[in-house]
Amino acid sequence: MSQTANSIFVPNDANIKTRELIGEILVSRAQPKKFIEYLHEDCVCHVIGARHDYPFGGEYRGREQILGLLHRIDAEVELTEHRILNIVVDNDNVALKRETLVRHHGTAAVAKLTVANLLRLRDGKIADAYEYIDTGWLRRLSGDED
Repeated sequence: MSQTANSIFVPNDANIKTRELIGEILVSRAQPKKFIEYLHEDCVCHVIGARHDYPFGGEYRGREQILGLLHRIDAEVELTEHRILNIVVDNDNVALKRETLVRHHGTAAVAKLTVANLLRLRDGKIADAYEYIDTGWLRRLSGDED
């Protein structure tokens, strides 16, 4: 197992070029305008979860919609300590399981979240992304849990 210079943990068992690309993408998440440079213009991002249960759930088409999503997320929480737990690379398809530390801006509550992503790459950029996450995490951190 290796630790990259930017403190993103990445297992050694994936294709090295793709593994490094995924690490770069996660590091860039702190800067949404830089992050979307890793996306194709026509990228589609599917955040699994119904909007009435999870305000970030839905389908986002193109860089502008995805940038809007990132700004909405960042207005609610701070994301730090990204860690890739598992990664599988099959040509231009990537499956990863990762953790991130989330701090809610309003309550200062902190939680470690596990996230699963399925990605399809095209020409070294993300063309399609699926994100699977416990959709109740935001309610718990904000204190709005039923």
